Amino acid sequence: MRSRNPARLASRIRGVLAALWLAAFCAGVALPATELPETAPLAAFLARTQPLHALEKILLARAVPAAAGASIMAALVILVGTLVFGRFHCSLSCPLGTCQDAAAWSASGFRSPRRGPPRMILHKLRTTIPRWLAAALVISGLAAGIPAAAALLEPYTVFARGFQRSFGDLSSLVLNGLAALGVRIPILTVRWEPFAFALAVLPFGAVLGAGILRSRLFCGELCPAGTLLGALNRTALLRVRLDREACVDCGACARVCRARCVDGRTLDASRCVQCLDCVAVCPTGALRYGLPRRSTSAAPVSASGDARSAAVPTRGTAAPESVPDPGRRSFLAEAVGAALGAAAGAALSLAAPGLAGAAGSPLARIEPRGPSGRLQAAPPGALSVDRYAGLCTACGTCVRACPSGVLKHSAFEFGLGRPGVPYLDYGRAFCQYECAACQAACPSGALLDRALELKKREAVGKSALVLSDCIVVSKGTRCGACAEHCPTGAVRIERVEGRPLPVPVLHVPTCIGCGACETVCPSTPRKAMTVSGLAVHEIADPPRKEPPAPVERPPEEGFAF
Repeated sequence: MRSRNPARLASRIRGVLAALWLAAFCAGVALPATELPETAPLAAFLARTQPLHALEKILLARAVPAAAGASIMAALVILVGTLVFGRFHCSLSCPLGTCQDAAAWSASGFRSPRRGPPRMILHKLRTTIPRWLAAALVISGLAAGIPAAAALLEPYTVFARGFQRSFGDLSSLVLNGLAALGVRIPILTVRWEPFAFALAVLPFGAVLGAGILRSRLFCGELCPAGTLLGALNRTALLRVRLDREACVDCGACARVCRARCVDGRTLDASRCVQCLDCVAVCPTGALRYGLPRRSTSAAPVSASGDARSAAVPTRGTAAPESVPDPGRRSFLAEAVGAALGAAAGAALSLAAPGLAGAAGSPLARIEPRGPSGRLQAAPPGALSVDRYAGLCTACGTCVRACPSGVLKHSAFEFGLGRPGVPYLDYGRAFCQYECAACQAACPSGALLDRALELKKREAVGKSALVLSDCIVVSKGTRCGACAEHCPTGAVRIERVEGRPLPVPVLHVPTCIGCGACETVCPSTPRKAMTVSGLAVHEIADPPRKEPPAPVERPPEEGFAF
């Protein structure tokens, strides 16, 4: 009877769990909350399990402890878990990593893809420095308020935007087409936004394409989260280990390694994602997952904790005096790369704020304005436009969670260093008064998750009324749409001296800039009610509950209705 291979079983279980985790992510980000609001809490929870987003909220957002509690717990679980169990996050709970595996598997005809030669054949510094520089660029950019690098390199941001815009939009178009043919299914509204689509799909497609050609190339060379977790993986208590004495150099491990980090000579622990594929196919047990073994001989031990045998002398040859230790070379290269990355990050974090704050700098704009010239409004919880734009990575989680669809990805209105930052687009919807979904969903802390009562008083913008454009004045038609939809009573329909019909009256201190009045205003071609965003959010006056006493106008002689 054929004995079971525990390592192969463990590898398959890991694959099944990774697939289930990816399915949960897909369900959370594929469809907008306007169509399936039940998935919004799932998307918010899953986003907080990603390490960089958790660290962003703790270190950069300066959120209150209650708001950052979930992120602190998520970061601790991931960091401590990596130190104990190794870099399991990258192969188990990172959706972008599983997507790369799925793309490579599909491209190989649904067979185990051949991974190609390991990366150690290249010069170590040449493959180590770029990933530390990428990590430094992301972290220093976030610290300086220029999150462009994070928008292009942070793995959850790349996945969430890319999957929602590619598979989500395409599936919605298919469902719309079926509905047009008479198939009775819910009709999903798809808004075509070329810039947002390109910003989402191009990085996502590039990562998947690189994964097909070179297997998890992004994870080993560019991913900032992978770089930081890989450094911890070198000292993990439990991880994949290589015994060179038992290795027969058959090449089986190199053919299946997702990260292309192992061959018969060495194992690069900083790139290993603990997928266990190499352990499953190793015929001699040279590769194993577990604790380090105590050496019973005088074999040298590398900096990563693996026993390394000196070259075994053969007959007629003398034992060499010393053998280069690839594990030590790997450790030194990692240290040099980390030092250079830290230096570059420090320089960027010092220089970037000056560049961003310089007058006329294209990297960041203090007052981003739309085509109409009005200031773009940041969502509730942002506190200020500049703070919000400096922390937002444009992952699109808030856009997906918004039940009204008022949030829209920008182009470069917030600056070249802040692409895709969402804003409130009152032309298509308004911010619902009893909703704080975007604040609860934001994983980076750009939107603070605060009590709903605080959100109801936070003024993100202010309305302006041009009475001459109101149809009550311009067309003599009764209308009260703005007052009917205003949740705070800032707009009311009142009788005013000199007006034949009741007209809108705006009480600006009570306005919170939700945009309901602008969205429903029927005036054309110009809206009588418009909302401009506030650079720094304010606390509005309490809602006006009681309507004011009507102002009676004495009848005018000769006036005809």
